[in-house]
Amino acid sequence: MTRRNTKETILYEALKLFSDKGYDGVSVRDIAGQVGIKQSSLYKHYTNKQDIFDSLVKTMQTRFMDSAICPLPCGELKEIAREYATAGNEILKKISAEIFHFYLKDPYASQYRKLLSIEKYKNKEIERIYREVYIDSAISYQAALFDEMIRQGFMRQADPRIMAIQFFSPIFLLLNKYESIPEKENEAVEILEKHIEQFDRVYRKESDL
Repeated sequence: MTRRNTKETILYEALKLFSDKGYDGVSVRDIAGQVGIKQSSLYKHYTNKQDIFDSLVKTMQTRFMDSAICPLPCGELKEIAREYATAGNEILKKISAEIFHFYLKDPYASQYRKLLSIEKYKNKEIERIYREVYIDSAISYQAALFDEMIRQGFMRQADPRIMAIQFFSPIFLLLNKYESIPEKENEAVEILEKHIEQFDRVYRKESDL
């Protein structure tokens, strides 16, 4: 195992432990044991448990910014808005399903969310990261997308940020409901699709129906 892979393995195994037991419930010895290396070997890569945690947060922030794994559709908002005109609510169904699946099933994203959910009550910086990753960024993106859809005449005139909150809140709610029963993802997606259909009926301009 190379030095680089060992560092990555340490972070991933630490993430699994932290998401299950919380930061305080895990020791460096626990992490080393999970990785299958001696505790002294772990210190060749990280100075202490806090260093592992900080590196994990930085790594995940970079990972979420990587467009290759971004749960939101990539591309220009103008193009996505035009696709909405031709594909109807299917584009919104696609967005919601991708967001939901990513946060529920991605091996890093799902555990990272659990970790932040545990630690946000103990650490103000972690609370800020939690809001930014799981709430603010999603709502800001949706607001920008709906604003563009309104501008192009595909949706009714309304406050795009309120629309974004109305659109995203059920996704977040269902994610919390189904996170412990990921095998029922299809059930959750079916509910999401019904939500999208109703959202579409409320906001799509009648002339485009």
